[in-house]
Amino acid sequence: MSDPVKKTSIGAAFVGGKSAKGGSADRHKDDFYPTEIEVFEGLFRRFPHLRGRKIWDPCCGNGVTDRVMQSHGCQVIATDLIYRGYGAGGVNFLSQYRPRADIAITNPPFADNFPALFVEHAMRLHLAEFWLLLKSTWQHAGSRLPLRRRHTPKWKIELAWRPDFNGKKNPVMECAWFGWSRDWAQSYTMLDVIEKPNMGNLDLFDVSHAASEAAKPQARANDNSQLGLL
Repeated sequence: MSDPVKKTSIGAAFVGGKSAKGGSADRHKDDFYPTEIEVFEGLFRRFPHLRGRKIWDPCCGNGVTDRVMQSHGCQVIATDLIYRGYGAGGVNFLSQYRPRADIAITNPPFADNFPALFVEHAMRLHLAEFWLLLKSTWQHAGSRLPLRRRHTPKWKIELAWRPDFNGKKNPVMECAWFGWSRDWAQSYTMLDVIEKPNMGNLDLFDVSHAASEAAKPQARANDNSQLGLL
């Protein structure tokens, strides 16, 4: 984890940089907030069609969450603007003109409206699926309605727990996975909630587990039968 510059309100940092006192919130260096592995594990348990796929993580950070995807048999293409000892550094997602995989899954930086810019660019890249971990209320702003109308998410998968981005065991933010599909032409979003998965004794460095996950037959159709509508 990057050392924080100062003590900060992570909620203020994640919504774009204004603190409760009206000034700029002090964020972690390079806006890097490591993600709990359970956040990615929960997504893959809810959507098993993602297992064994080639997936691009354009904000790979230190690579810990990519281990989760690899444990499910995925080939992960890891890039990031900042090199943190893993993946390919110096790669700006917003300047890429060719997708590195048909599916991208990541926890993006929240400063300077980057999530909205990421969505717009992902749609230009014509990705089959694009998943972003965002604040659950990310779309609750009138300024984001035009983006929603242009690119309506197919899924909103709320987390039934608060991820601990600071590692201080006092998480304060509700988060959700937002998923876009290039084949989704509806004006509504399907909603579900996932519980925090029990990781048990899962060894994310066990390549035999990854191989067994990749060998499992995967249904390409998504099970939407239990999803609500937004």
